[in-house]
Amino acid sequence: MALRNMSFRLKMFVIMFIVILIPMILVSTILFKWSEQAITDQTSKVVISSIEFAVTNIDSALENVAGMSKMLLTENRLIAIAKRGEPLKPEEKTEKYNGIMDLLSFFITRIKVMNILEGIDSFYLYLVKQNTIMDSKSTYYEDVNVDHVDFVQQAKSGQWKDRWFVSAPVNYDSLNGIETRLETAKQISFTTALSDEDGHDIAVLAANVNESFIRDYYKKIQRGIPGEFVVLDQSSTVVACPDSRLVGSRTADYSHMNDTIQNMKSKSGSFFITVQGEEKFAVYSVSDYTNWSYVVVIPASDILGKVNEMQQFMLIVISVTGILIFGITLLLSRFFYKPLEKLVLAMQKIENRRLDFKIKDNRGDEYKRVYQGFNDMVDELNVLIRDLENEKILNQEAEIKLLQAQINPHFLYNTLDSIYSIARIKKVDEISQMVAALSKFFRISLSSGKEVVTLKEAVQLVINYLTILNVRYKGAITFDLDIPEELYACQVPKLLLQPIVENAVYHGLERRKGGGQLTISAVTQSHALFLYVEDDGIGIEPAALEKLQSMLEGNGPGETSGFALRNLNRQIRLKYGTAYGVTLESVYGQGTRVTVKLPAITMERGDSDVPHDRGR
Repeated sequence: MALRNMSFRLKMFVIMFIVILIPMILVSTILFKWSEQAITDQTSKVVISSIEFAVTNIDSALENVAGMSKMLLTENRLIAIAKRGEPLKPEEKTEKYNGIMDLLSFFITRIKVMNILEGIDSFYLYLVKQNTIMDSKSTYYEDVNVDHVDFVQQAKSGQWKDRWFVSAPVNYDSLNGIETRLETAKQISFTTALSDEDGHDIAVLAANVNESFIRDYYKKIQRGIPGEFVVLDQSSTVVACPDSRLVGSRTADYSHMNDTIQNMKSKSGSFFITVQGEEKFAVYSVSDYTNWSYVVVIPASDILGKVNEMQQFMLIVISVTGILIFGITLLLSRFFYKPLEKLVLAMQKIENRRLDFKIKDNRGDEYKRVYQGFNDMVDELNVLIRDLENEKILNQEAEIKLLQAQINPHFLYNTLDSIYSIARIKKVDEISQMVAALSKFFRISLSSGKEVVTLKEAVQLVINYLTILNVRYKGAITFDLDIPEELYACQVPKLLLQPIVENAVYHGLERRKGGGQLTISAVTQSHALFLYVEDDGIGIEPAALEKLQSMLEGNGPGETSGFALRNLNRQIRLKYGTAYGVTLESVYGQGTRVTVKLPAITMERGDSDVPHDRGR
């Protein structure tokens, strides 16, 4: 009786803890530690072997390029120009500088032909006395400000002379300290200097390697090894990684990783580390030549999930667990299954639509609350069934009203068809043409309540609209369609083009005597659909154009002259986001161009035909 009246939670805790939890915790801990050690050791050996192979070959290639750089500085014609204290005469520059440029290009070609290093990019040579920088790929720059030249400053500091480091390339923008929005690619450079008899540098040479060289080389030899490959120098600067934007930068995660490697005081090894909140397994090897840390970072889940070698040990664990579960089942069937069985039987009654069934039991533990909850659920279920029946009746009434509402559009179409037939019989072509266009216009604009149609339907709507207007303007409005066939299946708001065309007619073409020309075109670019509506009307005065553009951005007052465009722009941005919308361009006296940007979302093509040639 004491166990019967004991709380359900306490009964479960005592039995599960004694019989299952303590043994399982001990077994799981031993299993995890053993498997983790075995897997990490095996993985570490395989990855270190791959990294060390890459380090050996990369170091050899870099060392050979460094040697050839020093050999280049022994060329007599280079030394002669570097030692000249006076500036070269204009007639000498072409001959001397072109000779040096040919020499630099020859060494680049030699490195490539001898297959010393695939990623060699260029040589930079800075002549100190001439204050000139030569780029083997392009040209030379005179009277430069070396404060903005990365490889010269690094050589001056002495920290990176005769060493490899990450540098910024030399170009017009970098030489003049111009910041651009485009991200400048980094490169790996080796600097060495030519000194005169007094020990002063008279020339600085930089051998430049593409920053992608190390990353691409490791990809070729990794042989399916998972993880992310990263190379860090001694100052934790990123030399190579999958994200080229990080090359030349320092991040907190990589700095922490490099500090850990340096503290381990071993040329190769492995460790677990947290990167961006996720546990990683890092395997590294340090280069003897550059002292760079070559690291492969693998998600810990990929390492610890491989426990195939533990299969035999797992069978033992499963056997022990099965014996424990057998004993637990006997206990649970005695103490807990009977009240659970009563609950299952009650649920079967409800399943058989015995909705008046209730559980009657005088227990003192948590099952009493479970039974009471079940009885309350049955009461709620009865209430919900009654509510659903009432809702069904209301839905039927709503469907009847909807069918009645659909009668009105059909009545309108039938009436327009009747007028069209009478006009044809009476041979009044203008009326029949206008009524036919108006009927098509209403059929597309109503569209059974659809808000989104195909571009083909939207264009057909405009054609019908212009057909009606041309009856009034006696054919003075001409229009061109320049829309590729494959774009007609794109989704657009139903009333997208009609208000733009209406503005073009009433505010542009109508004010120009003699009619005018409309052009509707469409293109796609970067997963976006661009629609253009151009007219050769009177255009918009600059002051009015500025107000309209401000109003499109939501900054100007809500004047009626641009209400349709502003409303259309707000509708597009609310539906698709602020990256899309309407823009306006106009030259007063020449015409106006409206651009609509939408996401290029296609849908099934409709059956209606839209002409692709010039329409009138």
